[in-house]
Amino acid sequence: MPWCDACDAMVEEDDLTDDGDCPECGEHLAGSRHIPWHLKLLIAATVVYLGWRCYQGITWLVHHG
Repeated sequence: MPWCDACDAMVEEDDLTDDGDCPECGEHLAGSRHIPWHLKLLIAATVVYLGWRCYQGITWLVHHG
C-alpha cells in the first residue's frame, strides 16, 4: 500500500486515480514506498547483533582452534 506524506495515511491501491495519485490531495504516489522506522531499527539491531556474534565466534576459534 502506498503512503501519502501529505495526508499522513496509507492509500489502498484500488483508491488511487488512474495516474497513480492520492484521491484526497492529488499527490503522485505510484511507485513510492514508505518503509517504517521500526523496520529500519530492527534491521540495524540485527546487523549489530550478528556482527557481535560473528566476532565472538572468530575469537573462540582463535583461542580453541
